This record gives sequence, structure tokens and C-alpha cells, in this order.
Amino acid sequence: MKKHISLVGVLLAVLFLTSCGDDFLEKEPLLSQSNELTLSNFDGLNQATMGAYAPLYSVNWYGAEFTITADLKADNAKSSPKSSGRYQTDYNWSQNSANTAGLWATAYQAITRASNVINAIDETYDPATEPGVDLEEIDHLKAEALFVRALGHFDLVRVYAQPYTYQKESLGVPVVLVSEIGEPARNTVAEVYNQIVTDLEAALPLFKDGGIAREEVDSKAFADAAAAQALLARVYLYMGNYSKAEEYASKVIANEDFEIYTAAEYGSVWGTNGASEIIFEVYGDQNQSYAPYWSEIGYIYDPDGSYADVCATNNLLALYEETDVRADVFAEESKGNYPGYVWPDKYPGKDGVNKQNNIPVLRLSEMYLIRCEAYLNGEGTMAQAVADFNKIRANRGATELGIITMTDLFNERRRELCFEGHLLYDYARLNKTIERVDEDDRITGPVDITFPGHLWAMPIPIGEMESNSNMVQNEGY
Repeated sequence: MKKHISLVGVLLAVLFLTSCGDDFLEKEPLLSQSNELTLSNFDGLNQATMGAYAPLYSVNWYGAEFTITADLKADNAKSSPKSSGRYQTDYNWSQNSANTAGLWATAYQAITRASNVINAIDETYDPATEPGVDLEEIDHLKAEALFVRALGHFDLVRVYAQPYTYQKESLGVPVVLVSEIGEPARNTVAEVYNQIVTDLEAALPLFKDGGIAREEVDSKAFADAAAAQALLARVYLYMGNYSKAEEYASKVIANEDFEIYTAAEYGSVWGTNGASEIIFEVYGDQNQSYAPYWSEIGYIYDPDGSYADVCATNNLLALYEETDVRADVFAEESKGNYPGYVWPDKYPGKDGVNKQNNIPVLRLSEMYLIRCEAYLNGEGTMAQAVADFNKIRANRGATELGIITMTDLFNERRRELCFEGHLLYDYARLNKTIERVDEDDRITGPVDITFPGHLWAMPIPIGEMESNSNMVQNEGY
């Protein structure tokens, strides 16, 4: 059962208590500790910044639901015959305000935590009280918090609003920059995107080269300038601003810290820390207070000894050539009880824990795909677009092409980014109708999802509607 905590409740909680993170294992906040005390020194700001990342691993966000439903509601995934009943509402597009995406409160928890760090650094932190503190590290903490706040707003506006490329002046989500008791109204989609860009652009010059020395085992679970550039490339793509999308994707591609997976290594990179293509990922740890545990993404996709509620569609599998190594990152149920069905194997577990996974959020291959799309939309030549397209295919064992269309690129994004939380939002930003051709008797809702339509913006949770007099529900719910 989903819990629908209101934004008012989130603001109340975060206003008085700042959760801190140590190795992403959140410490219980001291009840006597105010934000001012917690955020008055570097250690407190550092712990609070790590605490802002922690909600990303929630079952409502990258830890499961947000990532899974982007493929399940489109046509990369379907309800499995080996099912515990999870994700049926999403599969059938039958959400209502009492049973909608759980991202709302979780993302605002991250946003308000990040805003606390940003505002403390801007308004109350006094470096004179900490002689010897590296002020570049203070700036770096602010940059990380700006990144988390931007990511939170970006994912929220994609879930609960119509796409920017369709109705940018329609209602988006509340832009929350300060933790204060109130009933925030919804900003327009354009205003939300403008704030996302503002935060990311502000973060870029503040990142310190090399980051901050931390004991965590996965440095790519912390944002840096490359992560901000990559997120900007994606955000501008969603805005249809191909010039800016190309600019930032090119910056990341030129960064020698990242290398595209080769065909030989592709099958072994999943579940590892900081693989060569990873620009930013969510660090999974079963001891973290936001850990999804039995509902973690790996359990939903594992056909052996787990729920395995969601499997791959034949429509997706048909897109791969026999020589394409990406076709091998799928698993059958070992006992053979479900012939003809396969499950994605991008979340195989790590560190000796069966289903404890790092979740990729930004990868180098996506930057090539973004730049390729920009080239196809007037920011370059066909030769440049084909070169980026074939850069991926050459490293996946797929046949290289001499000329490509947007349909070719759309399908390549499906092949490359499946089960990483993209397909639904690709349909939305491109204003495309979803035609589910691999349906079965587990679909009780609509087979095809026509664009435009009210279903493309999820209903605002009932808890928010009941507690916030300024909140307006999406049309059709």
C-alpha cells in the first residue's frame, strides 16, 4: 500500500530536523539539534548533503518504482506470468489520486534537504568560525545540493505534468526552494524547467576538481561537474532545445574520465561500482534507511527466488540482432517453468548481496544518443549523427548504418537504455502514442495510450489534495 504523505508534511518534518548521511546509512537526527546547529560547520553540511542523496534509493524513486514504471507503462516491459501482483495499476494505466506514483513526498524530501544545505551556505554559514576549512569544498557541497534539487524537480515534473514540448504553460509541480510551513501552489511546467536549469547552471562553477574526500566506495554516487553537464543535456533535450542539448552532451563526451563499454565488457559491468560509462548513479546499500529491501528493483526483475513481477516484451527483444551483446543481458527462470519469457538482468546484485544494486542514472552512451538526436534536428550533419549512432552500435556488436532516421534513433534508445527509466518519457517528450503490441490477458486497461491525453500526467496524491488548499488536481482524475 502506498503512503501518500503531503508536501506540507514533508516541509514540516524537514524544517525542524535535518537528516544526515554517513556512508549513505542515515543517522537518526538528534532531536535537540536544530538546522542552524547541524548546518553551522563543514562536517554538518557534508553529512546533510549526503542525507539529501539518500531518498534517491527509495522504493518510490530509483530504488524501484520510478525506474520500473517508465518501461512497464510503455512497451519495453510487461506484467510477468510469475507475478505477486505488484505494478498491476501501472501496467494498466489505472492510477487515481489514492493510488498514484509514490515519488511526490520522496522527491520533496530530497529537495527540501538539499535546499536546507544551499540556504545555510548562502545565509548562515560563517567560514570565520572554522579556520582552515577549504572554501572550495563548501562551494562543492552547495553544488551537489543544487544538483539533487534539480534532479528532484525534474523527475517530479516528468511524472505529474504534461511534457514541456506539448504544454509548457500548463501546471507543473511546486518549486520548493525553502523549507517553510506553507501550502505551495503548482508552478507552470516552464517555471519548473527554468528552475532546474538555473540550479544546474549555478552548480557548474562551484564543483571542486576531484570532489571531496569521502570514505564511500562509489565516488560516482556523488554529483560533480560532469553529472551536472549530463543532466543539463538531458533537460535541454526534454525542452526541445537541441542546441544546448548538443553543447552539454559534447562536453561530457569530450571528458576523458568516461569510456563507452566495449562489446566484450558489456555483460559484466552491471552491478559494479563506478563502471567506465557511469556519470552518476544511485548507490544501493541494504542498510540505508531508504533501502527498498524486498521491493528493490532487482527483486522485481529476478525470475529466480524473487517476485519477478515485470519481464521483457517480445517487442523489445525483436529489436536486437543476434550479434548484439545487449540481447544477452536477459535471464530465463532457471527451472524452466515459464518458457518464452525473459527478465532483464541489469540489476544482478553487488557486494555479495543478492539484490542490492547501484542504479545508473546518467551514462555516457545516453550522451551520444542525445547528441545524435540534436544533430538530426538541425544542430549538425547526417554524417555527425550517424557517427554518434554507430559509436554505440560498434561497441555492442550491432550492424552499423549509413543513414538514420528519428525512428532508428528511437529504437536505438530502447535497445541501449531499456530498464533504466527512459522509454515512457521518450514517448512523452516526442508526443508519441504508445502502441503496446505485446499485450496479454494481464492488461485490463487501455492497450494503446494515445497522445495527447490526461493519462500523460499522473494524478496528484490524495494526501496532498486534502492537506493543501492551493493544490490543483490534474485534469481527468
